[in-house]
Order: sequence, then structure tokens, then C-alpha cells
Amino acid sequence: MDFYRKDLTDQQLTDLYRGLLWPRMIEEKMLVLLRQGRISKWFSGIGQEAISVGATMALDQDEWVMPLHRNLGVFTSRGMPLSKLFMQWQGAQEGYSKARERSFHFGTREHHICGMISHLGPQLAIADGVALAHKLRKENKVALAFTGDGGTSEGDFHEALNVAAVWDLPVI
Repeated sequence: MDFYRKDLTDQQLTDLYRGLLWPRMIEEKMLVLLRQGRISKWFSGIGQEAISVGATMALDQDEWVMPLHRNLGVFTSRGMPLSKLFMQWQGAQEGYSKARERSFHFGTREHHICGMISHLGPQLAIADGVALAHKLRKENKVALAFTGDGGTSEGDFHEALNVAAVWDLPVI
């Protein structure tokens, strides 16, 4: 296998590796806690770290991301404090949503992460809106949205793709 590092420094490569490793380690621990009954739910994204981490690390810190349940790498790549993430997942008052829920359905303006919608298709429409705002302001920014197979069967998915294409929006 050939590896072309392009212009990446040793430090950048190390940061990428750590960025991939960190959510995997958290995932493995959370699955152990789930099996022990110490947490009530966990949406594992094991094996999908490279998508979340790579896409998020390619963005500027002030570009918005619309993640889903299995995109832990988005949260860790944005440097969110692990202690506060765990408080969120435990439904603690100190979590991001102040104990409103115990999942990935929260956002944080500070880290430019939009709270997810369980219906996977609408995430893309939100990204279109953010991308349109960037375009109207003539900002050189993009919006990033994740979806899954289930999202493709929703009307919002197709509408969002159409709007992004017709209006030439800076959305991924």
C-alpha cells in the first residue's frame, strides 16, 4: 500500500490519528457500560469514525455541522469537553440541554453543531438554510450535514438535494 502524505506534517498526521482513535475509545467504553446496564442507551458509530472525524476536521471551526446519532467524531473533533458530553448523555443538569434529554439531540452554538432531528431527512434542509445564509453574506463557508439510508426515503432529503443543486449552495 502506498501512502501519499501530500503536505501533511507529522503533527497533522498525529492529530488525525488521535482524532480517529478518541471516539473509538469512547464508543468501546460506552458499549461496555451499556452491556453492564450502567447506561440505558447508546447509538454506536463504531466503524464510522473516519467519516465524522475527517469531514469535521476538514472544516473551519466556525462552519456548522448537522450530525446524527452515530457521529460522535463530530463532537470530539470540535473539542467539546468530554465531562460535559458525559453529563449530557446521563441527562444531567450540567449537560448541553440542561437535562432535557440524554442523547445526541442537542446542539451547541459555541461549537457550531446543530441539534439533530430524529427524522434524518430534515438535517439536510437545515444545512441548506445555513449554506444559503453563507452565500447571501458572501462568506467563503460551507455547511455539513449527515444522513443515512433511512433519510433517503423522506421527501425532505430529495427536496434538500434539489434546492442545494438549483441554488448552488455551499453544502456538503
